[in-house]
Amino acid sequence: MDNGKVRRDVFYWMYALNFVILFYYAIICFNTTFRICGAFGAYDFLSSTRQIPQYPWRMPVMSGILYALLILISLGKRRFNILSPRVRFLICAIEIALCFGVIASVNFYYSGVALLVLADLTRYTRDVKSRTFFMIILILIFAFGRYEIAFPYTSRIPFSAYLNYYNQSVRGWLTGMESAIVSFNVLLFVYDMIILFTSQREENIRINRLNERLRNANNRLRENAVELERLAEIRERNRLAREIHDTLGHTLTGIIMGLEAVLVIFETAPEEARKRIAAIVQTAREGLNDVRSSIKSLRPDALEKRSLEEALQSLISNFHLITSAEIDFKQDAGPLLFAGDEEDTLYRIIQEGMTNSVRHGHATQIEIDITREDNLLTVNIRDNGLGCTELRKGFGLRHMEERLELLGGSMACGNRDEDSDDGMRGFYLVASLPVRGRKKGDGDA
Repeated sequence: MDNGKVRRDVFYWMYALNFVILFYYAIICFNTTFRICGAFGAYDFLSSTRQIPQYPWRMPVMSGILYALLILISLGKRRFNILSPRVRFLICAIEIALCFGVIASVNFYYSGVALLVLADLTRYTRDVKSRTFFMIILILIFAFGRYEIAFPYTSRIPFSAYLNYYNQSVRGWLTGMESAIVSFNVLLFVYDMIILFTSQREENIRINRLNERLRNANNRLRENAVELERLAEIRERNRLAREIHDTLGHTLTGIIMGLEAVLVIFETAPEEARKRIAAIVQTAREGLNDVRSSIKSLRPDALEKRSLEEALQSLISNFHLITSAEIDFKQDAGPLLFAGDEEDTLYRIIQEGMTNSVRHGHATQIEIDITREDNLLTVNIRDNGLGCTELRKGFGLRHMEERLELLGGSMACGNRDEDSDDGMRGFYLVASLPVRGRKKGDGDA
């Protein structure tokens, strides 16, 4: 059930009923006055009441005008969304003043209009203090506004004096009608208050349920935050492990193979051995710098100091010098100017690919091709090594895949067939990476 619609219907009934009640008192006084004058019974009426009645037209006209203004303000204030507390307070005060004027215009015979205004203001007034203040005033008007209570302090004629003009049968019928319509107005007010309190109770229950859901949502958010923090720690730990693996694996492989070669040629070619030892020292230094950069969450040291293309040329040259592996590097992708994470990934893929070719495949020839079609960059690494009898992706290959997947790329690898273009067996690795474009401020515009 829509309580708001029910309350609106109750208000409309109370508007209509109060109009009927006011019309009842006004027409009784108006008609009775003219009947008394027409029957020449004014002397007897004045003798019994000891008061002079007001002009007959005054009660219906004044009560009708004031009640019409009251209805216009009551209905009109809801059409305008007035937010100012002072203006709302003033409107309520005017409505109470009109209510008192309506009651006074019918000689305080009827004060049920105060119940109508009370029901209206409990719905309109938002401030608790103002609502309480208005409720107290309207209750006092309703309780003490009736003529019978105020009679000792006024000079007005009681409504019972008008009813006494009629015979007992008519008087009984008019009194019964008065009691019925006045009581029905009170019942409508009570029903409206019941709906109001029920709505407030349901609203409180709804708010409590929403608060409970909010608390549960906050608890879930806290749990998710803890879980996200844990996942972030795991992700960062894996990133550091991947960086250190790429750096140390490549560096140590080059150092070991370079030292093995130095041991072989040390006696026969000391000058060549000296050059290789110098290259090994340089590789060890760069590897140490890379480890430090990885721990500090920075890029590879080579990319910090050079462009990607220069860093790859230096990487391949040093790797060839310390391992003696022949490396054929072809770059047909144009300027290698990409975002930082893309450059890091490409550098690490080529570094890991060469390291695996020498460490696991014992390759002596490595081919590296970089091509680009639109925004798709492809790195193709092939070697003449032993390949593998059963492909098991270790730490290096898994993390190469993870790097590519984070950027929306993919990787494929496996043994080469004997009927390949160069007729050699070995291992191949193809990495595809959708690049976002050149870095701002680097290279051509």
